[in-house]
Amino acid sequence: MTINVVQINSGDLIGRRFNGFDLHPYLQDLGVKSTQLVYWNKQSDADFVSKMFDYPGSRLLTRALTIVENRTSFHARLHPHSWTLPSHKKVQEADIMHLHIIHDGYFSLSALPYVTSKKPTVWTWHDPWPMTGHCIYPLECTRWKTGCGSCPNLKLPFAMRTDRTAEQFAWKKRLYNKTKAEIVVASQWMMDMAANSPLAESFNFNLIPFGLDLGRYKPRDRRAARERLGVFPDRPVIFLRASSTPFKGLSEFVQALELLDPDLRLCIISLQETGQFDAFIGRHQIIEFGWTNEEELLLDAYAACDFFAMPSKAEAFGLMAIEAMACARPVLCLTGTSLPGVAFAPEAGLAVPKNDIQALANAIDYLVRDRLACEQRGIASRALAEAHYDIRQQARLTADLYERVLERQKVGNNVGRRAKAMEAK
Repeated sequence: MTINVVQINSGDLIGRRFNGFDLHPYLQDLGVKSTQLVYWNKQSDADFVSKMFDYPGSRLLTRALTIVENRTSFHARLHPHSWTLPSHKKVQEADIMHLHIIHDGYFSLSALPYVTSKKPTVWTWHDPWPMTGHCIYPLECTRWKTGCGSCPNLKLPFAMRTDRTAEQFAWKKRLYNKTKAEIVVASQWMMDMAANSPLAESFNFNLIPFGLDLGRYKPRDRRAARERLGVFPDRPVIFLRASSTPFKGLSEFVQALELLDPDLRLCIISLQETGQFDAFIGRHQIIEFGWTNEEELLLDAYAACDFFAMPSKAEAFGLMAIEAMACARPVLCLTGTSLPGVAFAPEAGLAVPKNDIQALANAIDYLVRDRLACEQRGIASRALAEAHYDIRQQARLTADLYERVLERQKVGNNVGRRAKAMEAK
């Protein structure tokens, strides 16, 4: 049986590894025809990708309503075109609708009960926002367990001017009680959070880790990669994503570097923001990519490094962690996020307590100086990636979920028809 599924997301190539784009050919191999509807960022010419809500003035209206939402401290509530989603040709042709990122400024959650009543729905929660009153990650706050309100940090994304967190929380609760959807999360950390969330009580949850093409993400020649990147000879190499967002732990990593032995000379390869390591120029070699989607460059960075540092203070999965693991590089991370589980610390990855700068510095020093231990952790990381993060396994689990959803709908329809027949008698 061929299953037709439409993936709903804000973009196609941005976030392609988790929004259904890269999964397309692997689902197809399993008899699942996958199309994609995107709103903000359609960057590919693939024939399975189309725009949604693509009428004159749509983007202008969306931006205007987003400004209103920001000023009134509401979020994902005011976009009227959300109710037209079931009438889109691609949705009508599909057997199942799979929602991904729908909370970044183009969709109203108020439409969820109506939209999900028209088409069997799977919804991937890529971060904890569906379980909070406003923030993407609540960090140390636990008010999401009791209904929010009196928010300790309204500046966290998505920021609020006025504390409407309790109101937003209650609004989500009312909507979810009327929404029919099967929920997917990618990590045990997200499963555990859902188990403690009043907003998750209406749904059934499925754990499906993201996956990679392990024939593409695989160990490469370290020496050749270092030569291509211009790494100084005999330098220990650390690769990390340099992001100053409040969740990524960049400032803590910089503080940990400052505690290292002054005689230690490293090469630090960073992705995304530049200038974050200027204070170390002359002591450490700094190689900065800026923001890039050039996959070959990333693969060289993974091959060149001794380990990948991901000191995030909040992370629902951590795709770069599994990329590093697939390339046989261990992941250094912090406790209190999904990453210790995703990176299989302590047998492969290494996790240190959050907010303990000295422990982070000690871990960096250990991985840099004990080359054999670092290498062994990398070998173990690759083996675990092969066992858990193959994209073909992700595709199988996803296809199986689609089949279960359709089977339950079929059973439900049959029960409904029998009930009506009995009433007619």
